[in-house]
Amino acid sequence: MTEQIEPGTTSNRSVSRALAILELLAQTGRSSSLGEIARDLSLPKSSALTLLRALTAHGFITVDGKGRYVLGLQSFEIGCAYLRRMTPVVAAEQPLLELTRKLGVTSHFAVLAGDEVVYLAKHDPPRPALGLASALGARLPAEITAVGKVQLAYRHGSVSSWPRLLRAEIDSALRLGYATDDGRTATGIRCLAAPVFDDRGCCGAIGVSYLLHDDLTTQMAAAEVTRAAQETSLRLGHRVQCKTG
Repeated sequence: MTEQIEPGTTSNRSVSRALAILELLAQTGRSSSLGEIARDLSLPKSSALTLLRALTAHGFITVDGKGRYVLGLQSFEIGCAYLRRMTPVVAAEQPLLELTRKLGVTSHFAVLAGDEVVYLAKHDPPRPALGLASALGARLPAEITAVGKVQLAYRHGSVSSWPRLLRAEIDSALRLGYATDDGRTATGIRCLAAPVFDDRGCCGAIGVSYLLHDDLTTQMAAAEVTRAAQETSLRLGHRVQCKTG
């Protein structure tokens, strides 16, 4: 029978402290001494040393030539196992559901494919009030969609050969952290999208679609969509926050 560890017990506290050490080393991105780790986490040196020895024995931490601690191979392998499972579509699933639940709108995730976007995930509210072009597998020109424009912005920036209107929309997306489409994809429909990043850069976009005369303001939609895109990016291993308006 597996022992149940109640919150606040010594065992639970030790696990939390060990995880805090791993998080600290991951966030700093450099080697740390015993004293630095104990100071940054407000731990007694004796307790920190015991945990470091255990983590080292299991390969989660290694000691460099100067006696300083860095993440070990086991931490890398576990991170890789997570990333193998966590595809962009999987990472976006829960944030999309939350967007639809919170705002009562259609939410979707799309990726750039040349000069088009392909919709790979979508969630509709229980009783959708409108039909949209963002069906799963559908392709639309990137330059007329919010999910397309924001990816063009973060992948390519403002390209001089693009039409003036598109360059202006790209500049706006880079400044605000999101792009919009008012009625070009579907008459009377506003779309708003924010970029999703993995460890290599922009890998997609999360967007919402709703009626132009809806009570949902651009500011409200932008805040929630940006938050959902940031959460998806974090799930994909991106550690620098996306730009927000």
